[in-house]
Amino acid sequence: MDQEKLYALLAREMAGELTEKEAAALEQLLQQYPDASYIREVFAQNWAPAGKAYAPTQVEQLLEKHQQRMQSLPAATLYEEAPQKGRRWLLYSGIAAGFLLLFALGGYWRYTQRAKTTPVLSQLVTDKRMRSQVLLPDGTRVWLNAGSKLDYPQQFAAHQPREVTLEGEAFFVVTADAERPFRVHTKAFNVRVLGTSFNVRAYPQEDSAVASLVQGSVEVVLNDASSQVVSLKPNEKLTVPVHPQTAPTTENTAALTTPIIVYKTKLTTLRDSIIPETAWVQNKLAFKHLQLDKVVKMLEQWYGVEINFSDDRKKQLYFTGVFESESLEEVLNALETTLSFSWHKDAEGKIWIN
Repeated sequence: MDQEKLYALLAREMAGELTEKEAAALEQLLQQYPDASYIREVFAQNWAPAGKAYAPTQVEQLLEKHQQRMQSLPAATLYEEAPQKGRRWLLYSGIAAGFLLLFALGGYWRYTQRAKTTPVLSQLVTDKRMRSQVLLPDGTRVWLNAGSKLDYPQQFAAHQPREVTLEGEAFFVVTADAERPFRVHTKAFNVRVLGTSFNVRAYPQEDSAVASLVQGSVEVVLNDASSQVVSLKPNEKLTVPVHPQTAPTTENTAALTTPIIVYKTKLTTLRDSIIPETAWVQNKLAFKHLQLDKVVKMLEQWYGVEINFSDDRKKQLYFTGVFESESLEEVLNALETTLSFSWHKDAEGKIWIN
């Protein structure tokens, strides 16, 4: 609304009808929208000469020359004279052209304002078997795990939240900035933080998303109808089901989504104080009391392979382990020593768990 008022006051100023009160309001708006001064300057430069270039006698002379040129044209192109109306037409068309210029410049100005507020995004993508890290414009450091994608602005806006979007897994060490809280958006939840270090795992193909806090404090906001907010303290993690179950439907009832049940637990360590949720940042593959089907997903991301089950009952087995430089075959052989499953590679190179 202020911009429309600004344009109206500029038009009145150009027409010489601006009151003292309106002049004060115009100056205040120009301070609020400094880029509009460009419109004012260009408009003034093109408007002022239009009223001062010709004296009344010069206007009469120009009109007489114009009439002479018209009389020299073939009869078919002659028009009836209307000197007084013609002058008014010249005046009104000049004013209309001025307003057209003003609104055109105003449209350009509003376009540039929107362009300034729309951040230019960068994207970091890691394939399977790859891990990467990036330093964000605010000094926040991000480690990106295999098969992940991070979208972030090339510059964070002043006095606005610092927002990034994650698909996959990443570990963040956030630079503290009380005026610009840091936010991580995923499909399952959003994480709000001022300055801390935490891990987010939210792969689209997995049935749950996990936020793990190492230092500081964060709030996790669920992306469901409840918008439930869960606060985490250091060494806590929150597990959120990604695909909530729906209640059975009948002919007279629609499908009802049951409330999401989240799980907040403590982070636990393995040997050498290794935290399974963040061990990947140190190029270690670690898991504790984890179902085999989830371990397989980690192996697929870590080694860039596809692993299949010939016996789905094996998916419910639980395993604990820490690996660093071992090959995939060495990892599978180590897990196989529990005698709870066997594995083989078929003629096409596919890996099967039996």
